[in-house]
Amino acid sequence: MRGAIRACGAGVARHCREEGESHMAGHLYVDFLGEQHKLAEGEELTFGRQARLEIDENPYMHRVMGRFAWRDGYWWLDNVGRSIVLNLHDRESAAGSTVAPGHTAAVTFADGAVSFVAGRFRYEIDTALEDAVDPVEAAEDPDVGERTLDFGVVDLNEDQRLLLLDLASDRLRDPTLTDAPIRPKAESAKRLGWSVSKYNRKLDHLCVKFTKAGITGLQGDSGASASDRRRRLLEHVLAVKLVTADELALLGPVSES
Repeated sequence: MRGAIRACGAGVARHCREEGESHMAGHLYVDFLGEQHKLAEGEELTFGRQARLEIDENPYMHRVMGRFAWRDGYWWLDNVGRSIVLNLHDRESAAGSTVAPGHTAAVTFADGAVSFVAGRFRYEIDTALEDAVDPVEAAEDPDVGERTLDFGVVDLNEDQRLLLLDLASDRLRDPTLTDAPIRPKAESAKRLGWSVSKYNRKLDHLCVKFTKAGITGLQGDSGASASDRRRRLLEHVLAVKLVTADELALLGPVSES
């Protein structure tokens, strides 16, 4: 098995710096076990068992698992498989997102990785994005102009912020709890002093808002469970730092219940 259960370090980002290579903004670097690809704007790279980037002969892996592609001013990770989930995460923080089959996510991390499990084996692909812009900082910077990376950054009212703080509270307190289960909606509603119907209504409005901002996996997925939808929302909110640990006090006593 070519790349199973691989432990990665800073990977391609560090390699590029050590080589002293001159980079242009917009390049995406992809590295799997030393096989490196430098993608320019407009290019794409597929990966899988029989793709441009061949990962392994593992029969449990799709011929084409995923694709890195440049569209609409962003790099995207597309999950083009049928059953295997891709995990996109930042090596410099606890931020990340889960990309289900048929879904896509923006690649915004300067030093990141894509991991997935096929059969008994886990695989990890290093990624590096040149001149990555923090989504929140870019949205607040008037000098960025048309290049502002405001993907998935939305304005929140008080109730929406409280809902997201409740949803993210465990991860904000301990970023290592990446596999922690999502608490039942009834429990979250009780902590916020809301009825379950009010919680559902607020959640639905938030999902509509984020969907309009370009975030997939929050609406129209009849096969996805409610916890999957909230986990997708949680990962995105953490990735773009829409709520922070400093704001947990806004929850008041309910945050400890």
